[in-house]
Amino acid sequence: MVKKVKILLLALFISVQLYAQRTDIMDKDRIARVDSLLDDILFEDEDIYSLLEKDQTFQFLYFATNYSNRTFYAGRENGDYQSNLSGQIYYMNSAGFFAGLSGSWYNQLDPNYRSTILTVGYGQGIKNKHFFRYRLSADYFIFHVNDPEFEPIYNSSINAGITLKSKSFGTRFDGSLLVGQEVGKQFTWNNYAYLYLLRFGKYNYLRLEPEVSLFFGSEAAEFLLNEAYVDQTTNLEVDTYYKDVFTLLNTQLRLPLSLNWKNFDMQLSYIYNIPRTIGDSESYANTSYFRLSLGYIISL
Repeated sequence: MVKKVKILLLALFISVQLYAQRTDIMDKDRIARVDSLLDDILFEDEDIYSLLEKDQTFQFLYFATNYSNRTFYAGRENGDYQSNLSGQIYYMNSAGFFAGLSGSWYNQLDPNYRSTILTVGYGQGIKNKHFFRYRLSADYFIFHVNDPEFEPIYNSSINAGITLKSKSFGTRFDGSLLVGQEVGKQFTWNNYAYLYLLRFGKYNYLRLEPEVSLFFGSEAAEFLLNEAYVDQTTNLEVDTYYKDVFTLLNTQLRLPLSLNWKNFDMQLSYIYNIPRTIGDSESYANTSYFRLSLGYIISL
């Protein structure tokens, strides 16, 4: 029963794709991948849903840490081979409510630890409709920047998403509305599959979880003018202009190898980015990196 409860709470917890902070690209990267390990565990087995019909309440704490050997946002590299280490702690219950905080450390930033994300949310399914689940959450960003003139454009976000799945395949849609001095939006569409390699009992396993993700967001793209002109103030020739464009920014291919053993979860992922160049600027190169994720869940 303990194993069933652990898997149930992992399914109930919705690791929403969170996005924010155009003024700090490192926070955009971190928010976009807060606890991807839980995303990949969601809706893992049809037996999970039989537990939802029982009149019992469960509460859990989930601890996780993630290491990436390089840092990207929408396939665009941040820093020169910059690595990052993130940590999360979340409270979850069987009613579908969750709350937590997360933060990340970057080896090339000053300060290395830059911001904290506070999250509250709710995720549930519909009884007898096991192929469908929905989620809602809100996030607040606390910045640790030693600059009195630093004013973030976004300080919070409102997020929503749905998942449709079969036993071995699924698709997720997640959107974020960023609020603060300005209002922005971002959207992801993920398609994934589960390929079991080994099973150690009913809920312990080793499996591959291939996934294709499309990321849509805004970018200040550079375009060439039809005719260059000289700026009268600076006396410099101007031949380009910038325009904020909302479009597909990146296609990401992920190949995670996941191990679930009792209260522990571990995932080693190879990730390949195919960024889309917007406007007339220099094309972005395809990139790749590795991520290691570790998680542990305890019952309260």
